[in-house]
Amino acid sequence: MEQSPSKAYAILESSILSKPRMMGTPAEEETTRFIMDHLRGAGLAPFTEDFQWSNAFVIARKVMSSILVLWLLVFNIALRTDGPAGGIFSILIPVLAVLFLVSLSKVIKADKFSYLGKMSAGKNVICDVLPDSAKDPERMVYFTAHTDSVASSMPKLSMPLTIGGYLLFMVSALLTLVGGITRLAGSRSALFLLILLVTSTLDSLLIIIGLFSKRVDNSPGAIDNGSGSAVLLDLAGYFHQNRPSNTALRFIFCAAEEWGLYGSKGYVRAHQEELMERADQDLLINVDMVGSELAYVNKAGLLFRKPLNKHLNRQISEIAEREGIEARAFSSPLASNSDHAPFRKLKMETAFFLSQKDTKKIHKPLDTIEKVNPQKMKDAVKLLSAVVMELDIN
Repeated sequence: MEQSPSKAYAILESSILSKPRMMGTPAEEETTRFIMDHLRGAGLAPFTEDFQWSNAFVIARKVMSSILVLWLLVFNIALRTDGPAGGIFSILIPVLAVLFLVSLSKVIKADKFSYLGKMSAGKNVICDVLPDSAKDPERMVYFTAHTDSVASSMPKLSMPLTIGGYLLFMVSALLTLVGGITRLAGSRSALFLLILLVTSTLDSLLIIIGLFSKRVDNSPGAIDNGSGSAVLLDLAGYFHQNRPSNTALRFIFCAAEEWGLYGSKGYVRAHQEELMERADQDLLINVDMVGSELAYVNKAGLLFRKPLNKHLNRQISEIAEREGIEARAFSSPLASNSDHAPFRKLKMETAFFLSQKDTKKIHKPLDTIEKVNPQKMKDAVKLLSAVVMELDIN
């Protein structure tokens, strides 16, 4: 395979991809125009597909947080109810609350609350590289990266408030459950009630403060995810000059990822039939952040960690070692918060690149081009081009 000379960092450094580009701002159209122009300049024929997006996902999450405050109040009422009924109540309520939280989270991710927000039109940019041979391609390899950026009006507090809020909610639920069990055993502790009151009150304060957080357009988004978009632009240009023999490539630049994966969900809805027909043979690689490191999710799961895919990560690891590229595999409790997720639901083999060490820098003004390591972007292009060519041979 011809060595892939990486232009990804130069693309990122000199373009809108290292500047704020929140959905609904003039930078949204500028970003689409830049990607289209760059691909055309490389001799490719990109096109756009429309989809609908809104702020309903963000609003629904705030509604869910508000309901959690009510659950915390019910926890305290349950544990203060006298008699066996209070014990049973204190056991059932936290179980119901956790089930509610999990179920509502799934419903929100499925866009069942779209009526809460204002719908707007967005555009995905799509570009195909067909194989060198005249015969039908044996497989399609999809590449995705999201093009939008966003920041929080509380950049230093947003993540601690979110994590702390959910963590203290689970602690409060556990305290209520244990309190109910001890109540049925004939024991009642004023200290236990005080601990629950303090924990739930603190949690309520964290949640309420978090409700005042807004999305603003002051993050340059160089890491998240100008880096991934630039890597895809570089790969598309490279493969236009070095086409695989048997494999078709489709590059999807997804918009509105930061608002609830609307771009990738819109693409999957529009192409669901063809995607499902070929889900067992096609692959997807999602590049969401290449910053101070090149890393990818190996295993995912909140309680039980499972491999993200059957074969693709093993190939990535073997090729990285052979090419002398440092690509770190890591486990994550979450694997459904980026653009590969809608494809993975169709049982398609997916890989998820994410610079985990940089997650504290994103959604803030800190997410600048200076935080991106040019060598890591070069390594990403080299690794992914090698992965495609090996998939093409095998």
